[in-house]
Amino acid sequence: MKRAVVYVIITLGLFFSCKTQKIGQEALCGTFYKLNKEKNFSSSYTLELRLDSSFTFIVMVKDAKPQCEGKWKIIDKEFILLECNESSNPFEMLSSGYMSKKEHKLQVINNDKIKYKDFVLKRKK
Repeated sequence: MKRAVVYVIITLGLFFSCKTQKIGQEALCGTFYKLNKEKNFSSSYTLELRLDSSFTFIVMVKDAKPQCEGKWKIIDKEFILLECNESSNPFEMLSSGYMSKKEHKLQVINNDKIKYKDFVLKRKK
């Protein structure tokens, strides 16, 4: 009986320690990428997270390459919030390289995978 109780306690301890493990900023730094190919359309997503909390996010679609740079932070231990800098150049705002959405919330799956919308970006080795 004692053995069963010890086993249950150890199992619960391991379960909760893994579940509450905080993903650190250092562990997430790097470049993440996803190429999405469909029959008549393809797109790619590149996200570079830097240790100084800056990032570059590039979305490549048929005739456009919207991108933004800014600061990122971890929220609720499982999400990344990207906050894009405002552009001071009015011509950039009119170009196909302008990303109109200034905040993006991505879900951290693990240190090597981040979910953006319906796409899973994987760490580039």
